[in-house]
Amino acid sequence: MNDVVYLDRSNVIEMYNYLTSVYEEGDPRSAMISVLQSLQHAKTGVDVISGSEIWTHFARPNWRMVFSRLANAHKNSRIGVFYCGTPTLMEQLKDLSAEFSQTTTTRFHFHNES
Repeated sequence: MNDVVYLDRSNVIEMYNYLTSVYEEGDPRSAMISVLQSLQHAKTGVDVISGSEIWTHFARPNWRMVFSRLANAHKNSRIGVFYCGTPTLMEQLKDLSAEFSQTTTTRFHFHNES
């Protein structure tokens, strides 16, 4: 992730890092980690979880909301969706890529990284 952040000086790439196997959002332990994470990121620009500039989010993302936000922010654009992980989530992201490509002016191109 650090290499991608370093090489992307035009801010073309948006990266999201989700840690889904620890604590859910709202859990007091997540709140404590989030506070430490915020302080560290503000001080150094580095996320304490990932060790990179990419902020780590806890819990499962609302992918429909993520796609909607991206489609609204990047109208008439092409967006590559790169995924490495379980087949179940792969299908969901692939389906959302197709759905939002058909219902918005943004074209999502899904790529499965195995």
